[in-house]
Amino acid sequence: QAEDGIRDVERSRGLGDVYKRQVLESNLEEIDRMSRIVDELLFLSRADLGEIKIAKEPVQLEYLIQEIQQQAQVLGKDREVETLVRHIEPAEVAGDEWRLRELLLNIVDNAVKYSQEKGQVEITLEQTDNIAKLSVKDNGIGISPDDQKMIFDRFFRADTARAHAKKGTGLGLAICKWITESHQGHIQVESTQGQGSRFTITLPLLSHA
Repeated sequence: QAEDGIRDVERSRGLGDVYKRQVLESNLEEIDRMSRIVDELLFLSRADLGEIKIAKEPVQLEYLIQEIQQQAQVLGKDREVETLVRHIEPAEVAGDEWRLRELLLNIVDNAVKYSQEKGQVEITLEQTDNIAKLSVKDNGIGISPDDQKMIFDRFFRADTARAHAKKGTGLGLAICKWITESHQGHIQVESTQGQGSRFTITLPLLSHA
């Protein structure tokens, strides 16, 4: 009986350690999320005040896409979400490479995050009418027509997005919109609930005339 009592104590202590670890991990995740919210809010506040300067240097989008695709493969590994470059054409734009990388990574990361398990994310880049057209398509949870109207608003997160992934800040797409428009571009979404979404970014090609 004494041995049984000792085992019970050890078992309880083990369960207590597991619970403490879970609480600590949850707290760390929440601290990380709050930190990201603060950083993103500071960025948008500075952007509103015109304090964010955008470089205007030649940027090869195809190279950025190749880098982002490799990162996305790592991001999707746990849920077996594969990111593929379906079609890519050389496209040079005038812009800020750091901000454009942030833009593409945000869009592709969202596509991976909201994809179904063992799903695919497809990236394409093409030139048309002096415009670079970048498309990121997933076969994930999709976005309702009403939510599509607000998807780029600050702090907006659809209920389906909250249920699928709880770590979002609701600011990422607002930042994506600002970066796109600061490069004289346009971003839009087409989506069907339960079937997936396609985000399309258009940017003016760099003119060498």
